[in-house]
Amino acid sequence: MLLSRALLDRSGGPTLAKATLIDPARPLPPMAFVDQDGQPFGPEQLRGHWSILFFGFTYCPDICPTTLALLAQVEKKLTDMPAEQRPHIVLVSVDARRDTPERLAQYVKSFSPTFTGITAGDQAAVEEFALKMGVPVAISEQPGGNYTVDHSAAIFVVDPNGALRALSSTPHEVPIIAEDYRSIVAAQPVS
Repeated sequence: MLLSRALLDRSGGPTLAKATLIDPARPLPPMAFVDQDGQPFGPEQLRGHWSILFFGFTYCPDICPTTLALLAQVEKKLTDMPAEQRPHIVLVSVDARRDTPERLAQYVKSFSPTFTGITAGDQAAVEEFALKMGVPVAISEQPGGNYTVDHSAAIFVVDPNGALRALSSTPHEVPIIAEDYRSIVAAQPVS
């Protein structure tokens, strides 16, 4: 992690407890998803506000629900911030085959009514976007025709310009994510 921090953060920006600042912020790769309401979700839905992206899937037995519960706690810790600075939490599904918009709606809303779930509906498109974000995705077939999806548990902070501003790897801790998030937002020039 220290090497990646040295390579990505050459800004002399805010001191962060765990996250790695990306300076200058990097544009996100092209994306064409649908949200849990069946509405198009692309780069324009990430502009005008701060977002936290997490890659996961609804059939995940442990890491995904744990991380989403943690992000719901982070969201609560940040309620004292101005509304335009609070993050929108977005689950990017890495399981296009099973994670329909309807399933995502039920799943993400069980963590917070404000969370958004998105899917590409096509596994190749999901994996292409994930790869460009630096998130490895591997499908592992299980006995009985079932499968699981292995993926990174990193979280990504996207600024109001829709650009990648920071990332944080595991292990995740609520107070550290909240503290780093506040520092990142406070250091962002208003544009």
